[in-house]
Amino acid sequence: MERGIVTPAQEIISNGDSLSMRGSLPPEQIRYLALYWDKVVVTDSNIFGSGLSDESKILVDAGILRKETARMSLNGTFNGSGLAKMHFDGLSQITASLTAKNPGQWAIHQSGDQLHIPKNMSKELVTADFELSQCLPVPFPDLPLEKLIEFKFKREDELIALRKTLDELYLDISNSQDIPRAKIVKISQLEKAINDLDVVARESWGSRLLASRKVSLDINLGSLSQGAVTGGIVGSTFSNPVLGLFAAAGQTIVSSMKFEVSSSNQLASSIGHQLDLSYLSSLKQESLVK
Repeated sequence: MERGIVTPAQEIISNGDSLSMRGSLPPEQIRYLALYWDKVVVTDSNIFGSGLSDESKILVDAGILRKETARMSLNGTFNGSGLAKMHFDGLSQITASLTAKNPGQWAIHQSGDQLHIPKNMSKELVTADFELSQCLPVPFPDLPLEKLIEFKFKREDELIALRKTLDELYLDISNSQDIPRAKIVKISQLEKAINDLDVVARESWGSRLLASRKVSLDINLGSLSQGAVTGGIVGSTFSNPVLGLFAAAGQTIVSSMKFEVSSSNQLASSIGHQLDLSYLSSLKQESLVK
């Protein structure tokens, strides 16, 4: 089954309850999404439309990216944060429609430290938040998208191996009866899968960025309001440095894995259909390796 990610066409960063818009998606973010998912849907609305860059149309022609427009109603006046929230509302609307047609195929993606879902489309859920810090290779923004597409298909085995290992790890976490202290047996396989991908990325691109990713997993505990679990489990963490990726010339990028049990509002249409409910990602210039 193909896996898709849905993200706003605008770069919107969450910082707690605060939202800020920074223009169209930066090229490095587009490359990250196009590399790690089969399909990318970028969303805008009938009120605030966003065109696709000539560069992005290369991904459209390759069948990787497309744009969908949410039909929104405009009431009242909005400041910058309000406009950003409207883009996120449209994102949830389109993701819910896609998951209704193909359950388990689509996940929602936002940037920042907190997921924003409209109350009427969300459900409070206890999740295991699994974070990989600065260990997923991403090409520089000046890498031609034709070369990214070539890499994506030429190195399909490495990309599939990473996805398969992560899926199995997510399943282990979801099935565990001792979150977050479960013994996760996939750690060594995950290290190998990321290292294998990083090796071929370095051979193809040379210098590259390293992305951080946080995924919220449905661990089938229900919500706090249902009384399925107590509030004491929320905030429990388990951190373990697990990945040492040798970039070049002895330089080591120390990456870490973190589990945290949290209670958050997730898109209701995805709950019960897939383990990976939502993603938060970041790419930072200081993550550059050579």
